[in-house]
Amino acid sequence: MKKFLFALRSIGLTLVGLIIAILVTTGLHSFFGLFLDPLPMVDLQAADWSGRSNIISAYMTANPFAIYSMLIAHGMGAALAVFFYTKTIIVPSWSTQTRRKPFIGSIVLLALWLWGDVQNDMFDVPVGVLWTTIDVFTTTALSVTRKRNGRAKADCICST
Repeated sequence: MKKFLFALRSIGLTLVGLIIAILVTTGLHSFFGLFLDPLPMVDLQAADWSGRSNIISAYMTANPFAIYSMLIAHGMGAALAVFFYTKTIIVPSWSTQTRRKPFIGSIVLLALWLWGDVQNDMFDVPVGVLWTTIDVFTTTALSVTRKRNGRAKADCICST
């Protein structure tokens, strides 16, 4: 029963982590949007993929900071979600009664975020393959850094 409840807890923390990532990313996009021209969302929604690509290319030419703000927002959203997950999850080992932190949940959380990120960058707001690749690598690097920082202090917990 404990293992089942722990699995539910892990799933719940993953969902909370995704919500944190969405809120942080939305907040940073809104903050950076104060310094940029508004993104033409009505035109993007009405256009086909090549039309969206042309609209985004023109937007990025007019607002060069837009791509960097995207990298910061997407990377920090995922990094804070993974940091939250690694800070809050402690897995009891039922055989040795020691506590250890798993990284599988944070990998699942990062994978879910990257999947949505790639979907967004390639289809909804097509920024191109190069910038999508840079976005994925930046998000992964920031998340791994946050994951390692989250685990550093928790590794001191030996037994209960």
